[in-house]
Amino acid sequence: MAHSVYQNNLGISKKRNVSAWLMTGIAAAGAAMLVMLSSAAMAADDTVVVSGDTSAGYGQPGWLFNRDTDTQTEYEFTNDQASIGNGSLFVQPIDGSINGDDDKFIAEYFTGNMLVSDFTSFGYDFQIAGNGTVGDASEFYTNLHANFPGNENSYGDCKFDYVPSIGTPGSFASYSFDANTAPDRVRGTGCPATLGAMPAGSTIFFMAINVGDTSANDDGLAGYFDNVVLNATDDTTVFDFEPEPATPTSKADCKKGGYEAFGFRNQGQCIASVQSNGNSKHNR
Repeated sequence: MAHSVYQNNLGISKKRNVSAWLMTGIAAAGAAMLVMLSSAAMAADDTVVVSGDTSAGYGQPGWLFNRDTDTQTEYEFTNDQASIGNGSLFVQPIDGSINGDDDKFIAEYFTGNMLVSDFTSFGYDFQIAGNGTVGDASEFYTNLHANFPGNENSYGDCKFDYVPSIGTPGSFASYSFDANTAPDRVRGTGCPATLGAMPAGSTIFFMAINVGDTSANDDGLAGYFDNVVLNATDDTTVFDFEPEPATPTSKADCKKGGYEAFGFRNQGQCIASVQSNGNSKHNR
């Protein structure tokens, strides 16, 4: 595969994969194949590495983690477990003694008002941890907030809840749903039985993945998320949860092969990074 890497406006790395045979075909067929390239590029997968909030604020496209400070449970991006890449998002054990059992974890992805008609599916890998058991798979659920036409950016006219039933402590399980999947619960006035039955022009405001149900049942529960996949009619986006990459702070960090730990090809690149960040003074 050929890869092109670029940055979005929030500095999040994105990698787009394009089939090698398509690129060869374009070179051979000339201008006619450029049309095929345009279509194929729209359908290509994007892998977005996420190491923290990527949204500029509530309602703006991207991720927000634990926006509601009244119910938040501590979390971190860690290399302890991974289903893709090298790391994942770890939700630390829920402590029911802090906020009277109200603590939980919420990660919200704001879609930029994606049309329901463009939505294909949404899914993620999760791993039960802490004192969780196989029966706690239902604690790793999704709330999808959708709006009727002309009511974009409201909190959600209709809320669809999707709840996994299978999960195993100590290993990742995959869960996904599509527009026609029957949700476990629908809330709102005049809402249809499935997301796909929303009226033409309806939009998805955001999806929230959760750990915990704000009851004593989730005390001590922990878990991991990774490989969050949003499929649309013209694009697939894979969100890879990873810790922030380590950066060298001195020239000494780069020497004796240390540059490899920071992802540099050689010592010179590593030292140049230290100098560009103004850290060279630490090792004169």
